[in-house]
Amino acid sequence: MVKNKLRKSLLKQGLALSEDFIKPSSTDIQNKFIEFLDSQTIKNILLYCPFRQEIKLDQVIKNINKKSIKIYLPKVLPQKKLSFNLYTSESDLIKNKYGILESNNLHCAQVHEIDLLVIPFLGVDRHGRRLGYGGGYYDRALENIQTLKSVPLIVGIGYEYQLLKEIFGENHDIKYDLVITESNIHSYV
Repeated sequence: MVKNKLRKSLLKQGLALSEDFIKPSSTDIQNKFIEFLDSQTIKNILLYCPFRQEIKLDQVIKNINKKSIKIYLPKVLPQKKLSFNLYTSESDLIKNKYGILESNNLHCAQVHEIDLLVIPFLGVDRHGRRLGYGGGYYDRALENIQTLKSVPLIVGIGYEYQLLKEIFGENHDIKYDLVITESNIHSYV
């Protein structure tokens, strides 16, 4: 399958990145996202805890903590479902079965209550469709997002090499409104 080949290739490329590239690029990406965030009016944001080569969000979280914005994190539930649990401090974090940190706070938000969704990716096709790790967690959690009265903005942050010229996205795949990389801000609206 095309997606599986792309996943393997992108994971391999990610593992080959040097710290000399990762550190400044991650800082640039976070700074661009913070600048974008400062132009938005939001009360609730979905972030993620980085896994593998995903962009760290430490600077973003520090910036958000200075504002009155609630942070939510995805939490893996049985039957391959996700909930979006409130994040309040490092002590709220526990590792799930995949080794990804998630909030153990019992307060959850529904998709329609979140203004901005920051969703990690392995790749993005030229139409803004997301390629993830293959579990479909985000796709299922957001499958009815377009039916909401107020649709949250969906943003991806990653490296430029992860944006592909191919078209591999399917109707069930998440489509980004915006993707921020170390060198560009790509709009898919």
